Amino acid sequence: MRVIREILLTEYIGAIVVAVLVSDAVAAIITTAVAQISYYVQFGHNAIADSHRLSTPYTTLGALSRVALYLGSAYLLARWLYPRNPVRAAAEEAEKA
Repeated sequence: MRVIREILLTEYIGAIVVAVLVSDAVAAIITTAVAQISYYVQFGHNAIADSHRLSTPYTTLGALSRVALYLGSAYLLARWLYPRNPVRAAAEEAEKA
């Protein structure tokens, strides 16, 4: 794991992955909001069109769970790659080796 962490840190791959995860979460929020707004603008008054669509809580719950997973993964990866106290983390890794 130490070698993987070094590679992710020295090649900036870890920072790129964290940024991609956060941007995917933001994109999922924006996409869900736009989809809900556009649906209600176009078909909000039509009961027949509403019967051919997944329920609002179902689609929103799917998007929110995806956002939570993306942000949780980004946070855990960032905490693993960039600890709050790097001197202490380096000392702990030296003790393990």
